[in-house]
Amino acid sequence: MKIISLSILSIALSVSLSARENPFEPTDHFLEQKEIIIKANEQKKMQETQDAKNKIAQEMEAEKLLAEKKAMEMAKSKQEAEAKKMAMEKAKAEMLVKKENEKKAIQMAKMKTEAVAEKVVMKKAYVPEIKENFKVLPFVKIYVVDDVLTIKVDTKYKLLNQDILKPVKKLLFDFEGKVSFYTVRKDIISESFKSLAVGTHMEENYFRVVIDLPEDIINYIEKVDSKNGIITITKKK
Repeated sequence: MKIISLSILSIALSVSLSARENPFEPTDHFLEQKEIIIKANEQKKMQETQDAKNKIAQEMEAEKLLAEKKAMEMAKSKQEAEAKKMAMEKAKAEMLVKKENEKKAIQMAKMKTEAVAEKVVMKKAYVPEIKENFKVLPFVKIYVVDDVLTIKVDTKYKLLNQDILKPVKKLLFDFEGKVSFYTVRKDIISESFKSLAVGTHMEENYFRVVIDLPEDIINYIEKVDSKNGIITITKKK
């Protein structure tokens, strides 16, 4: 019995010694370090995955904020454009109203001026009793009443000069105006006046009315009303 127990103890000691002497057998410290490294790698991988997810989320949030900013800027730009358009339309409408009011005011003033002028002419201007008249041109009329000859010229043509030609017994009246027409000549059936003629001098910017008299010019009196465009020639009695 003692012999068997010693044999078993010898075998156990042999196996234990054999295990300690194997250099390739992993130790407990090695296994612990290995487990620590594995866990550290797993944690690192998890952290990298989480960082990647966070980065994607941040980029998506940044894109969302940028899109919202652009949308707000577009909305603001649109509002400013609409406000500018409305302001321009309002200004245009006000300008049209202003022009219309100015036009009406000018027309009213013109009508008032014409009414006053017409009233003054009716009150003061000499209007002879017409027995014979010549509408020489649209803007020149000549009336003859006995010993009085009246020349009526549109007031927009101002009298520039008047002259007499004694040797040929003619009265000359020059009016400012660059108008084109053929020379007009008319005989006057009157003992006091012989004939008349109206001719243009376009190159010198005036036209002339000529009255031909049968007697010496000293026997006639001229009266000029430049304001109303009226000239009267009266034979002395």
